[in-house]
Amino acid sequence: ANPAVASSLQQPRFNFSTEPSLHELGSVDHGYEKDRIDKVAEPNRRAFTYLMLSGARFAYASTARVLLLRFVASMSASADVLALASAEFDLGAVQEGQTITVKWR
Repeated sequence: ANPAVASSLQQPRFNFSTEPSLHELGSVDHGYEKDRIDKVAEPNRRAFTYLMLSGARFAYASTARVLLLRFVASMSASADVLALASAEFDLGAVQEGQTITVKWR
């Protein structure tokens, strides 16, 4: 195939893209400039927002801590199980290297 013939048979391609070109450095979102929040305009309001968010985070962390502690505490053995598990034996008569068998409930 002759490359000159193949290139003459191809149709020209047009760019129908609506995306901005590389030389435009502005925002594509034109509503950004009018809707953006000015961080310097109301510092008292920003301080209040930070205070409320910090309080909510503290409450959330405290609640999560309490729930975690309750969950871990629920895994420990109950008092009746601990009472059955304890046993006292007199080992004073056992000599070093001697083996004994103790009957346990």
